[in-house]
Amino acid sequence: MKEFKKNFPTLLWAIVTVFEMILAAYMALTDLLPLNLLLALVLLLILIAALNSLLLLTPVRKKRKNAWKRPVGYLLSSVLILTSVAGVFYLTRTKSAIDAVTAKSNVVATLGVYTLSDNSASDIKDLKDATIGFLDTYDASRNEEAVKEINKITGGDLIKENCTGVFELAGVLYDGTADAIVLDEAFVTLLTESEIEADEGAEAAEIPNYSDFGERTKLVYEIPIYGDASEVADDTSDKNVSNETFVIYISGSDTRNAKLTTSRSDVNILAEVNPATHEIIMINTPRDYYIGNPAGGGAKDKLTHLGIYGIDNSMKGLSELYGVDVDYYVQINFNGFKELINQLGGVTVESQYDFTSYIYGGTYSYTKGLNTLNADEALAFCRERMEVPGGDVTRGVHQMATIKAVIDKVTSSETILTNYSGLMSGLEGTFTTSFTSEEISNLVKMQLEDNAKWNIHSFTVQGTGDKNTTYSAPSTYCYVMNPNEDLVNFAKDLLQRVSEGETLSDEDVIYQ
Repeated sequence: MKEFKKNFPTLLWAIVTVFEMILAAYMALTDLLPLNLLLALVLLLILIAALNSLLLLTPVRKKRKNAWKRPVGYLLSSVLILTSVAGVFYLTRTKSAIDAVTAKSNVVATLGVYTLSDNSASDIKDLKDATIGFLDTYDASRNEEAVKEINKITGGDLIKENCTGVFELAGVLYDGTADAIVLDEAFVTLLTESEIEADEGAEAAEIPNYSDFGERTKLVYEIPIYGDASEVADDTSDKNVSNETFVIYISGSDTRNAKLTTSRSDVNILAEVNPATHEIIMINTPRDYYIGNPAGGGAKDKLTHLGIYGIDNSMKGLSELYGVDVDYYVQINFNGFKELINQLGGVTVESQYDFTSYIYGGTYSYTKGLNTLNADEALAFCRERMEVPGGDVTRGVHQMATIKAVIDKVTSSETILTNYSGLMSGLEGTFTTSFTSEEISNLVKMQLEDNAKWNIHSFTVQGTGDKNTTYSAPSTYCYVMNPNEDLVNFAKDLLQRVSEGETLSDEDVIYQ
């Protein structure tokens, strides 16, 4: 026992040194800190280790003036061990969270098998030898996968009822021609849109109305469709995000699910980011903009519908509209947005108007000027378009104001150093991006290194309201917005100016 007591300070010093070395190794291997900060922290660890060695290894005797060194060394050692464990845990958790949100899933679609709510079938096995409707305009290989899986599970031989459009497909279910239908879940929102109407002169009975699809039907089975890399958005970019200008597509997914799924995109913002000048210009495009749909060979569609065919489809459509290469995307749904605001402890945004929103069953009031908002208030602020002048255009302005507030808070060194891990972990499953883990780490390191304030401006293109058919709903007329080409060209110029290193002023983003 005496020998152990004698050697304990040396043993404790060795343990503390090992813990500090592990922490230093993790700081280097996780690659989240800029080199100057990493070297400074490693030097600090070395100095603390040296101090601890003086406290623990210097011979002391009772009743002498240096007797205090040993207990202080024990206390410091305890603090160092706890700090090292906490640091390794934080760095590991942060790296894992980044890897999780940048992981690419090869699930490219989810097909739902729907029956009417009063159908006796409660499970896919109850649909043996049933008549099931399919979209014959949909990817044939995916339909074949669905047929094989249903027949395999039911042990029967289903009868296919082919339909040429999503409304015809819903119709054969409603009128009993089919016992069930197979429908990509991303297309469900097309059926429940409230603004669709029939061509002028059509009888009222001819107007398809499936706004009650959610109540009239039930989902009895889901079929995930797996694809190869060619079916997923092209995530490759040769940009160095630390010093080269790049364009991000910011998409707000029209889903309220806990997990992010393919659907319409109701937020469509392109952001040109110049890391050299710390300049960002955001261009908002209204969801109803009437543009070419790449999935339909350029046939005109509402911008929000492009997201039904995958985020890469929305990127291509906006790329063609503005004549820019879109390098990356970030996509978030409603739950992810609320979690983001929660993790940030709220945001402060500027409203152009006094207004009250009654969206999602709540009552949220805003005043002209600065408003500090929690998660629910921020979501209502970003989603409201009926109670504000300008409708969808103003909603886009509010969305960009909120994004600016988020960027301001996320890029503060306080948020990066204290809450970055929780922020990334909270977004898992409700947020996806084509940035790689390395690129996100490089952006974090860049911000920690210079702690620069970003100059952020925004502009919203507008157009003229109209009624027209769309590629996604060819048999019906719905509200669309015909682009104002002058405003589109002005937006193109803003993107180009930031790309070339120009610093914009508030006056520069006002269309004359």
